[in-house]
Amino acid sequence: MNRRNMVIRTAGLLGASIILTACGSDGGGMAGSGSGDEPSGEQSTALRVAFPQEPPDWDFTRNGATAIKALVVHNVVEPLLEKTEDGSFEPLLAESYEVSDDGLEYTFTIRAATFHDDSELTSADVVYSLETSRTSSRPEISGPLAAVESIEAIDDTTVSVTLERPSQSFLDSLSGVPGLVIPEDSVETLAQQPVGTGPFVFGEWRNGVSVSLNRFEDYWADLPYFEDITWQFFADETASLNALLSGDVDIVSNLIGEGLERFHSIDETDGFQGVSTAGSEFIYLVLSAEAPAFDDERVRQAIAHAIDRQPIIDGASGGLGQPSCVFVNPPNVEWNSDYCPYPYDPDAARALLAEAGAEDLSIDFTHITSGFFPPTMEVVRSQLTDVGINVEPVGLELTTYLDEILGDDPTFEMTVLSGPQQADSWQCPGWFSDDCVEEFDQLLTDADQALDREDWADLRRQAVELLADRAYVIPVANQDEVSATRDDLVGVKPYRSASELDLRPLRWAE
Repeated sequence: MNRRNMVIRTAGLLGASIILTACGSDGGGMAGSGSGDEPSGEQSTALRVAFPQEPPDWDFTRNGATAIKALVVHNVVEPLLEKTEDGSFEPLLAESYEVSDDGLEYTFTIRAATFHDDSELTSADVVYSLETSRTSSRPEISGPLAAVESIEAIDDTTVSVTLERPSQSFLDSLSGVPGLVIPEDSVETLAQQPVGTGPFVFGEWRNGVSVSLNRFEDYWADLPYFEDITWQFFADETASLNALLSGDVDIVSNLIGEGLERFHSIDETDGFQGVSTAGSEFIYLVLSAEAPAFDDERVRQAIAHAIDRQPIIDGASGGLGQPSCVFVNPPNVEWNSDYCPYPYDPDAARALLAEAGAEDLSIDFTHITSGFFPPTMEVVRSQLTDVGINVEPVGLELTTYLDEILGDDPTFEMTVLSGPQQADSWQCPGWFSDDCVEEFDQLLTDADQALDREDWADLRRQAVELLADRAYVIPVANQDEVSATRDDLVGVKPYRSASELDLRPLRWAE
């Protein structure tokens, strides 16, 4: 897979995330989390959303833009399963499912639901959707379905999937983009008019301005509170925040630039609130295994010991994030761990450098010149300087960075990135770190083929702890998803697993 087929998050560039494609897995939200009865009362049932990015189109099978997932997932198009905050699954379009004892046969019972084009959901639609995902050119969609041998409609409401080998990632993926269900033979219409079974119908797309979403009155579950959603695009985050404060929008989602700096002041302003939830973005440092300076593991361990994570979080995310020494993303998954082999300890870092004979170590630190990357580099540079390491900044514009660092022949010593990657991204050849460890790969392979979810989680935990031990990839923090809203808007989901902005539970406070 080309090294550029990943996602990086770059705050402040046109006020938006810069999205390539993704290599992490996607997840879900809360089934049937609407208000229940038909909404009533004097409050407006219209909601105005400000979002920092407009995608070129809405085809999630070909485009990994966060802006697509934020609007489409759960709101317009729904997956078969739903992942909850604790990482467990709940039924969604799959009303139930059964797994054979050997983990090779999955049988899904499909619930009664109607698509926005008035056609009824059947097993044929599910087969078509899974086959579309299975053959997708995007590896984060097709990869989790690599173990699938066949997909068959048994009858109108039953789908059988046969695997060549057990695969936990297959089941996990059905709560995210690979599990999204669209009408049979409709993939060509996704770009301009996605159709699903979700609580909102994709309405008018005014390119460069907004998308209208209209409540689907034939939705199979509880109707959401809001009848009409205006999803507005703001390339300038200052403009979107000013629109909120002046009453022109009700929620500014996915704050990544100035909004992080203004988060606390907005939260203290009468009539408004800042909302921070566990997200699916991760900050991490990478040392190149091709750089001779890092051949001695004591040097890598020294660098890891020199990193104080909280100041980085403060500088990169306005303090909105959780420090982590293991590459686990998002933080609510079952294999998370408080393991930290090299906690912040400048004295230990100096001692390791002395043992390695690297007291005069000098490192080139390559970074993107936009967003939070320059201030992050400066914090890390100061911390490494404190233990005696000379750091030479090498700033690159985004396009140059993609070619030189995430291209097929990366040339760098140290860098920093942020994105929704999973530990799986570092399997041989080690993505752009070039640290290939067969034991790490085997742990992830064994985890995927485990029949028991506890065994699966335990093996993945061992893998991320091994990655932490290697210290070529130095995890820093899970970043929060940050929004600013009117203070009477309630129901913002306390977690995100697919970059989604779940509109189902939102409502005005009573």
